[in-house]
Amino acid sequence: MKITLDECLSLKSIEKVVINSYEQSLYLVSVIVNDEERFVTDERGNFLKSFNKLELQKLFSNSLVTKMVVRHKSAYNEMIGLPNQEEDNTLEVLIGGDEYENQ
Repeated sequence: MKITLDECLSLKSIEKVVINSYEQSLYLVSVIVNDEERFVTDERGNFLKSFNKLELQKLFSNSLVTKMVVRHKSAYNEMIGLPNQEEDNTLEVLIGGDEYENQ
């Protein structure tokens, strides 16, 4: 499911912003709202994407975001010729926000 950037920015709060990391440092943005993940699009319906993670983070700087993460799914097993794992190998790293101010 999709949601436009304007719709995202007009929400009172966003549970989670996910900056999905893909090959060659390409990032796509999804948000979790009402326990549902939606990919963010521009006004033309194209996925919101960038090669600059900070550029995407700044889009949400004036929004109330509970958590922002970078998500990466590892293709390590595929790269070395092993079969796909049954378990999920997704890595999510918390980025930005007040969580790091006192460290």
